Formats: sequence, structure tokens, C-alpha cells
Amino acid sequence: MLKKKKLKTSLNKKLISCLCFTFLYTLLIINPTSASDDGGDAGAFLKNGIGVRPISMGKAFIAVADDVHAGYWNPAGLANLTSYQLSAMYSNPMNYAFISDTGVKDIGYHTLSFALPTGFGSLGLNMAYLSAGDIQVVEDASGPTGETFSNSDLGFLLSYARSATNDIQLGLNLKILRQKVWTENGSGIGFDMGVLYAPVYNLKLGLMLQNLIEPSIQLLDDGVSNSVPRSIGLGISYKLMEDMILVGASIDKAGGRSAKFHMGTEVLPMNDLSLRAGYTTDTGELTAGVGVKVSAIQIDYGFGFLDIGSTHRISLTVDLSRLMTSKGKTPETTEMSTYMQAPEGDQ
Repeated sequence: MLKKKKLKTSLNKKLISCLCFTFLYTLLIINPTSASDDGGDAGAFLKNGIGVRPISMGKAFIAVADDVHAGYWNPAGLANLTSYQLSAMYSNPMNYAFISDTGVKDIGYHTLSFALPTGFGSLGLNMAYLSAGDIQVVEDASGPTGETFSNSDLGFLLSYARSATNDIQLGLNLKILRQKVWTENGSGIGFDMGVLYAPVYNLKLGLMLQNLIEPSIQLLDDGVSNSVPRSIGLGISYKLMEDMILVGASIDKAGGRSAKFHMGTEVLPMNDLSLRAGYTTDTGELTAGVGVKVSAIQIDYGFGFLDIGSTHRISLTVDLSRLMTSKGKTPETTEMSTYMQAPEGDQ
């Protein structure tokens, strides 16, 4: 027993040393210069976020990361899931009714998320797709030529997470991005790492290191590519009033960009009903939302307000494990599902 305890302590020290080294390395390789926005970066469309619930909480989700969307915000959170989950989100950023009659007339941003906890760790998949059609071509000061073109962005995040100890979870992302502008297209691959730490009951701390390997996209044959900068995110979350209220806050800093702050809350006034609100300096968006759960199905609606227009978001999330159980699986299947979902210490 004593040997096992010493071994576990030694492994924890090595793990913490490794995380500290990675954190400091990321700090050193991030450009210290500051800029006001990152709209021109490759993969900037992913800043829209994934999941109505996290976005409605002001994107303050690094230290929450407790649902199917965790792979995007902090993949380490997938290690705490105990059921298979599937979620799809539909949104129309900056509703055209609030924008002038020229330029982009229709923008669609849609996501799909899947989480699969197993006996050897948790797997996750997140997909995001943005399309913007009817962009008017302007060649000179005379104005639009009458021609239009479209732009689309597609991103995949493949995630793996596992608990290092009872209090520490680790997660990794393989990120694949593809961009198409008019007739040109390009793609790039990146790598993320996330950590969750629960030092005391109801308190969680999160660390997200994005683009440790930077995705680089080249659209033209001129040899010039556009990279997604490395970034660091830190978050904290806490539950109070017998878990009825969840509050979260986070900060992230990308190379050559100013720091962005996020804050949000979720209140559970009654069973199966959630009210949310938040704010992010990332886009200056003020958000609010509501979630309703009926058996294995949850419906979430979110509203975001910007000076240039509003964004409506809606998502459908299904707890597949609960759905399959309610439909009556065979004992053998149920036993296998329980094994696949159980934490290592319980097997």
C-alpha cells in the first residue's frame, strides 16, 4: 500500500511538472504584441463556439466542460461524462434583418457534437460549418459589379480524454480545418490540449492550450499561408445553493491578440429547466438562453445581441444511453454499456 501511494505521488509530481512545462512553453511562443481582433485569422469562424448552452453562458466554459460540447471548450471534461450524447445546433449569426441591404445576405453557422465514454477513456467529435452566400464582388470605387460569390468554413475536432487522478482530467484534440473562398480552397491540421482540476467540492479550474500545432491554410498558389495562432485559456467555475446555481469565468489570450474575458451563469429554478446569461469581450456579445429537458431529450434556445445584429441559436441534445435504456435493452447490452461508461476505479 505504501509503495503504491509513493508511486502515485511520484506520477502526480511528474504530471504537474509536465503541465507546467507545457504552459510555460506556450507562454513563450505566443507573440506578446496585441491586436484588437482576430477576424482575419484562418479558422476564425470557430470563435462562434459550439453548443447553445456554453455560448449562452458567455463562452465561460473552460472550467465547466461537463456536457457533449466539452471537446471544443476543454476536451478534458469528456472524461467525466457517463453517457453517450449527441447534439446539433442551428444558428443564424447577425440576423440579416438587423444588417443593411448590401453585402452578406445570409450567414449560417451549424454544429454537430457527439460524446462516447468508454472503459479506456472518452471519445468526442465536434463539427462546425459556416456558410456565407451572395457576397458581392467589388473591384473598384464604382461599387459592386453585380457578381456574387460564396465562402464556407468547415472544422472537425476529434477528442480523447482520460482521468489522470480522481481530481485531474486530461484531454487532447486533433483539429482539422477546411476553408473555401470563391473557387479557392485549402486545409490545415492543429492540436489542442486541455486540463481540468477539482481541488475542492464544486470548484473546478480549467486550462486550455489551443493550436499547440498551428493549423495553416493556403488558398492561393503564391506560397502564402494563413495560420491559426496559439492561445492559452484559463477558467474557473463554482456551484452553489445545492448546485442550483453555476457560475463561470474565463480568460484567453492568443498570439498577437488582446486578452478576451468571458463570464456567465446557469440557474436551475426547477427540475429540467435551465436559465442562462453571459457576456464575452471576444465579440462584445451579451447572451441569454433557456433549456428544457424532457426525458432523454433537451432543447436549448439562446439569444445573442450585438450592435450590428442579433443571433438566434437552437439545439437538440439527446442522451443516447438513457434513450436506449428507456426502450428496453437486453441485460447483456446494459451490462456492457455500464462497463463502458464506468470510471476506471469502479471496474
